[in-house]
Amino acid sequence: MTIHTPPQSYMLRDIVEVAVAPSVSWMPQTIGWRVVAVIALACAIVWSYKSLQRWWSNRYRREAVASLDMMLQACKTAQETDKVYRQQISQDVYRVLKTVLSAVDPQTRPLYGQPFLQSLDAQSEPRLDVFASKWSHWPQSLLVKQNALDKTELLALIADSQVWVKQHLALAKNAQGEMSDA
Repeated sequence: MTIHTPPQSYMLRDIVEVAVAPSVSWMPQTIGWRVVAVIALACAIVWSYKSLQRWWSNRYRREAVASLDMMLQACKTAQETDKVYRQQISQDVYRVLKTVLSAVDPQTRPLYGQPFLQSLDAQSEPRLDVFASKWSHWPQSLLVKQNALDKTELLALIADSQVWVKQHLALAKNAQGEMSDA
């Protein structure tokens, strides 16, 4: 152990060492900041819960949009003369829309044809008759191979279906929001 000796220089002889100040705690000193922290934490938990609930309740939309995207890619690669393939894609689009509509409103399960198209329009935001007026011939094309939709009509049907799946109303009321990017 060494013994501290004062400096030998006359200039440093009268210097007194400064005492180190105690460290400052990062914790708030007053109760008010703790209350603010608890309120902020509670708000973050509620926001996280509601976001998770919205995400979970809109999972059917994501699945339907993914299915419609696959059908869109399949339709783009299909030959113009392949009516059976286009009719199969059209039936698949119908099944997806039927499944989504049944999830939204179980009373629509037995509907087919014009009542089905009207129930799709009833769930759309501006209440436009897109399906009932524009696609009134679609149910007939599902049944008869000669009436199958051509490639451009099928692409337009899939596009309208994707818009409907992303923007229909029923579960958006329950989930407090809609899917922003599907």
